[in-house]
Amino acid sequence: ASVVANFEASTRVALVSTIQFAASLGAIYEQLRNHFTDLQVPQARPLSKGELLGCTSPKFHDRDALIYIGDGRFHLESAMIANPHVKAYRYDPYEKKLTHEEYDHKMMHANRQAAIHVSKNAKKFGVILGSLGRQGNPAILTTIENRLKACGIAYVVVLMSEVFPQRLDMFQSIDAWIQIACPRLSIDWGHMCTKPLLSPYEALVALNSVEWQEQYPMDFYAKQGGEWTNYYTPPK
Repeated sequence: ASVVANFEASTRVALVSTIQFAASLGAIYEQLRNHFTDLQVPQARPLSKGELLGCTSPKFHDRDALIYIGDGRFHLESAMIANPHVKAYRYDPYEKKLTHEEYDHKMMHANRQAAIHVSKNAKKFGVILGSLGRQGNPAILTTIENRLKACGIAYVVVLMSEVFPQRLDMFQSIDAWIQIACPRLSIDWGHMCTKPLLSPYEALVALNSVEWQEQYPMDFYAKQGGEWTNYYTPPK
C-alpha cells in the first residue's frame, strides 16, 4: 500500500531483493503489476530474477526507480553503484517502512580513482587470493598475474581468509594491493588502508588493460561480466 501511495502509475520501476526474499518478490510483483504500467524484475544471470549480491547487480537502462525489498543497505548499494542514474528506495518488511536511499557516487569514484592513480607507480604488488569460502578465484588470479608479468612488475601472492589494514601494513615492501575476494572490500574499506587496495577490475584499469567505466561495474558473479569476473570467458 505504501508503494502504491508514493509512486505514480507511470513510474518505470525495477523490483530487486536478496535471495532471502526471492519467494516474496514474485508475490509483490503480482500485487503491484496492476498499478504500474511498466514494472520489471531484472536479472543478472546466473542469479535469480531480482536477486542482488553485494558485488553483483543488473544494470537498468530504462528505469526511473528501483525498489529494494529487504533490511539493511549492503545489497541495495550494489544496485545503486551499478545504476547511479536511478532513484533508489528501500522497503523494509520488518519495520514496514519505505525510505528513499542515497549513495555518494562522487566520493566513491574519487576514492577509487585516487587509489588507481597511486597504484600506477607501484614497483611491487601484493596479490591477495581470498581463502574464505568461494571468494578467491584462481582464474582471476591468473588473469592478474599474466598482466603483471606483461608489464614487468614484481608481485607476491598471499592467501588470506580476512583482509585487515593492520595485516597489510606488516608487508612493508608492498606498494599496492590487489584483492581477489570481494570488490566491496576495496569500495567500502579501501580508503582506510595505508596502501591502495584494488579490486580485480581496478587493478586492470591501473595496469592499462581496461578503461575506467563511469558506470562502475558490479558484475563479479554475473555471466556477462568483464575479464575481472568469476564467469568470464575470453571471446573466441
